[in-house]
Amino acid sequence: MAYFPFFTDIADKKAVIAGGGETALRKAEILLSFGAHVTVVSPKFVSGFESLVKNNENLILIKRKFVIGDIDKAFMAVAATNDNNLNEQISRTCFELKIPVNVVDNTPLCSFIFPSIVKQQDIVCGISSGGKSPVVTQYVKEEIIKFMPVFLGDINSRMGEMRETVKHKIKSQKLRAQAMRQIFKTLLKSRNLSSSEDINEIINSIGGKNDIN
Repeated sequence: MAYFPFFTDIADKKAVIAGGGETALRKAEILLSFGAHVTVVSPKFVSGFESLVKNNENLILIKRKFVIGDIDKAFMAVAATNDNNLNEQISRTCFELKIPVNVVDNTPLCSFIFPSIVKQQDIVCGISSGGKSPVVTQYVKEEIIKFMPVFLGDINSRMGEMRETVKHKIKSQKLRAQAMRQIFKTLLKSRNLSSSEDINEIINSIGGKNDIN
C-alpha cells in the first residue's frame, strides 16, 4: 500500500524514542533536524549519541529501560528496541492514545513510517516504498541528490523573501506567477549569484505590464 506524504510541523513538539542503537540514532538526528524536542530512553546508547547530545539542547537521553509512561504527552513515538514485546506494547498504547507511532522494521505496527529524506533547508523530499524495499528508496534518494543543486535551499529562501514584494508590486496573479518563474530561472542559471538589483529589474519589468493588462 502506498502511504500519503503528510508533511507536518514538528518544531518544539515532543518526540520519544525507545532504544539507543544505530537506528534510534538516525531517527533522533532526523527529528532534531526538524526542530523536535527528542527524548531517547534506553539502558545503553551507541557512541554517536554522546556527540549528538553535546550539540543539541533539544535532545534528552535517559539511561534506563523504557516504560510506557515515557510516552506521556508525546506528539509522536518511535519504537526501536530489540525487544519485540516492548515494541508491540508501545505500538498498542500509542494507537489507543492516538499518538503517531513508528515501529522500526515492523510496518503493520506503525501508524506512520519514516520516509527516506533529502533535505536542503526548507526543501524536503520524502521517499517511500511503502515499507517494502529500503534499497529502492535509497536508490531514488541518491538520484535526487545528484540532480539537486547544492544552492537550491538558498534560492528557495530568497524566493520566499521576495514573495511579498512581488505581491505588492504586481497585482495580476498571472503576472506574479510569471515573475516568480523568471526570478527562479535567473537564480538557478546564475547559481544564486544574481544581485538584488537583477531581481528588482525583473519585478519592475513585469510589474510594468500591470497598466497594460
